[in-house]
Amino acid sequence: MADGAVYKTLMSVDARGSGTYLNGAKRRMRAQIYDLAHASFAACGVARTMLHLEDRGDGFIAAVDSRIPPVQILGTWLTEMHQRQRVQNEDLARRLGLRVGVHVGPVEHDDEGLSGEAMDLVCRLADSSVARTVLEHSGRDLVCVVSESLHHEVVRHGGRFVEPGSYRSARITLKEGPVTAWFHVPGEPRPELPGDEGFGVLPTDAPMGGHGGGAAAGGDAEGRRKRTDTGGATPSAGVRPSADGGRRTRESDDWPAGEEAGPGARWDIHVTGGTSVAQDRAVFHGPVSFGGTDRPARDDDGSEEGR
Repeated sequence: MADGAVYKTLMSVDARGSGTYLNGAKRRMRAQIYDLAHASFAACGVARTMLHLEDRGDGFIAAVDSRIPPVQILGTWLTEMHQRQRVQNEDLARRLGLRVGVHVGPVEHDDEGLSGEAMDLVCRLADSSVARTVLEHSGRDLVCVVSESLHHEVVRHGGRFVEPGSYRSARITLKEGPVTAWFHVPGEPRPELPGDEGFGVLPTDAPMGGHGGGAAAGGDAEGRRKRTDTGGATPSAGVRPSADGGRRTRESDDWPAGEEAGPGARWDIHVTGGTSVAQDRAVFHGPVSFGGTDRPARDDDGSEEGR
């Protein structure tokens, strides 16, 4: 084996919540990860002989041959992973979630595997608390984190399936100290990060189901994920529709109006009717007026409907 480090595209892939899987479920989860990864490598022309891969129990680390352009991994491979994972997760009660770190740097091979500072960095990126938080609160099942140098040298120039505007930077603290990392959530124009206003409120088209967003993944009774102290303001109790379609109040029977509402006021509304959901989630910008259920609705001429 040649002595010295060689520059390669390095990857670290970790599964969400792997410690909560029972043994049988973990075996199936691992098989799913490898099925997705190898099919995606094949789709972008990465043969097994061009890939060094080491298992990590709940994922893997890998070094891709330098003959494969990094943009091909960030573009075609990541897109294939996202699309295949999305289809595969449709039939799962517990959705597979993945954090993917990517970096290009020198790495050494020995009889035991891969080593080097570059390998340490890519593993830290995928395992960072910010990556975990972004995946949890995005309502999606995949987050990609790339190094500052990879973003500067590859991502910002764009390429096939690589949209520079869909990446956002954040300062994260690793064991070795603070670094800048760039975050991308496939399916989102731009990912929300801790500290953003409204961080933790699920997008309207987020997949439903275990670990996939919605009430089943920790949302409240109105179908909206609760915000946490990871960023943004914690919402007050306020006034919200009740489960039977009426209104629920703490101190008043009126929704905020006038100066209290203001042009920037927001309410998340969950409307149901009969056995079907009429509107799963809507955001109304104030000032907004709502008619109470204790008063009959009126037409434009002031007469009660139905008369």
